[in-house]
Amino acid sequence: MIANRRLEVTEVSLSAITEEFLAYVRRLGLAAGQTATSDQSVAAGQSVSLDQTVSPDQEASPEQPTSSIQFAQHMDEASAFLDVASILVEAKSAALLPGDEQGKRDEQSIEALRERDLLFARLVQYRAFKRAAGDFRARFAANSGRFPHPAVVDDAVAAMLPELVWTLGTDELAALAAHALANAPVDQVSLHQLHVPMVDLQAQSALVRDRLRALGSEGSMTFAALSADAASRIEIVTRFLALLAFFKQGAVQFKQSGPFETLHIRWAADADEHAELTISEGDFA
Repeated sequence: MIANRRLEVTEVSLSAITEEFLAYVRRLGLAAGQTATSDQSVAAGQSVSLDQTVSPDQEASPEQPTSSIQFAQHMDEASAFLDVASILVEAKSAALLPGDEQGKRDEQSIEALRERDLLFARLVQYRAFKRAAGDFRARFAANSGRFPHPAVVDDAVAAMLPELVWTLGTDELAALAAHALANAPVDQVSLHQLHVPMVDLQAQSALVRDRLRALGSEGSMTFAALSADAASRIEIVTRFLALLAFFKQGAVQFKQSGPFETLHIRWAADADEHAELTISEGDFA
């Protein structure tokens, strides 16, 4: 009633709840006369179909007997209806009765209001499940004419598939797994294999360092000559970044006779000859 008529609990008529409950019991065929008729029919050996139902719009008559199983099911439904009705009655009584002088309610009234809130929560859940069931029903009806197609590979296509060739045995796979687990840090998961750099920055920086050192403190080299054997543009960029990092560390010097003139690079005379200067991604962070 509250869900359909959108009433406040204090506006629900107790007599209306009682009348609706009695009408519900009559529709279920739980009246004393109907129960007796049902028991007599079962005792007489008459077969009673479990599919016999009474329309909600009409009351069950004595000529429509119910089986013992149906009677038990209807009793469960009536008990659930009575439980809901009792919660509504108690909640209305708690809402209408005044509190104490400070306006506080007793524990029984608070419990009744709490039961009311739980009832409303169950009502919302019931409505959500009912709508979901309707949506599933509509989807099943809309797709009732569809059937799954079995996945079958034709013999001609299967013959074109290459055979799987194992290049490693079980022992080799076990050794690879043991090596990976043994070298893995305990407190972190390495992601280096997921971000493999296109160019090894440390290798390119070592190449630049060795070439400039080989010229000595008096010799120099242009950047074009330094990057002449680069295999790709990314290697040229990497060697240029290496020069910037070495210049920041004070290991290289630049010389240019004028604007837009050729840039000459040389290893600094005061740089430590024995220091293994390298760069990494951290120098550009």
